[in-house]
Amino acid sequence: MTRFSANVKLFVLDERKQGKGWKVIRQGIRDKFNIQPPTVRSMEKWVKKLDRMALTGEVMKDIKREKPDIETEAEVRFAQELMPVLWNARGAGQDIELAGWKWFLQFIDARLGPHRFELMIKEYMNERNK
Repeated sequence: MTRFSANVKLFVLDERKQGKGWKVIRQGIRDKFNIQPPTVRSMEKWVKKLDRMALTGEVMKDIKREKPDIETEAEVRFAQELMPVLWNARGAGQDIELAGWKWFLQFIDARLGPHRFELMIKEYMNERNK
């Protein structure tokens, strides 16, 4: 059984609230999350049983479930990857702050995957340029 994140469920609730059909919602999930969408039956259950408060609880559970992995990964990658990047940049006379931010973006890219990372950057830039 596939477990869908609270973000996917929230997307379904929001789209359904806007009156969109299941076919459009399923395609939206494919496009936005780059995953195989849930069945219509599953989504119907979410619409009947979930509200924003229930989803807030699910988001918090998702965060708590991922937190130890994220913390450990960040510590290891900081020590093994970021510090050498900063020292190399300093040794080459480059801006170490810029080198650090580039490393951070690469870290996020690897964590999200290229499709979601590009989507996030595009959405951020669109909002920033408004």
